[in-house]
Amino acid sequence: MMMKLTHGIQTPGANPRHVEACEQRLGIELPADYKAFLLESDGFNDDVGQGYLVLWSIAELAVADGYELFEIQKDRFLIGSNGGPTAYAVIEGNYCSIPFVLSGSWKEEVRELGNSFEEFIEAVSKGEGW
Repeated sequence: MMMKLTHGIQTPGANPRHVEACEQRLGIELPADYKAFLLESDGFNDDVGQGYLVLWSIAELAVADGYELFEIQKDRFLIGSNGGPTAYAVIEGNYCSIPFVLSGSWKEEVRELGNSFEEFIEAVSKGEGW
């Protein structure tokens, strides 16, 4: 997975204590594979194949409840965007895309991109994350 993310804007890995504090503050549990990514690279911002990927740092995740796209809950929360009109989220354990501007119920706008972080990155690199 990290082979696809070897370029772009990346920072050193997040402090494990900060990751845990973010999870506690938001009342969520990050998927193990996404948490592993954050511990290796605390965020990402660049082209990935045919897509564009912005993965928020743990500090940005910690304040992501300011988005009104949908209420952050244990089984759904935002992790980044495509740098434009699409948000990336984890919903019920699946990595998904969802428009920032909804034309109806957010549940009708969700597009599943994979049930693992690696599948999610692969879908974005194929341009499926829009």
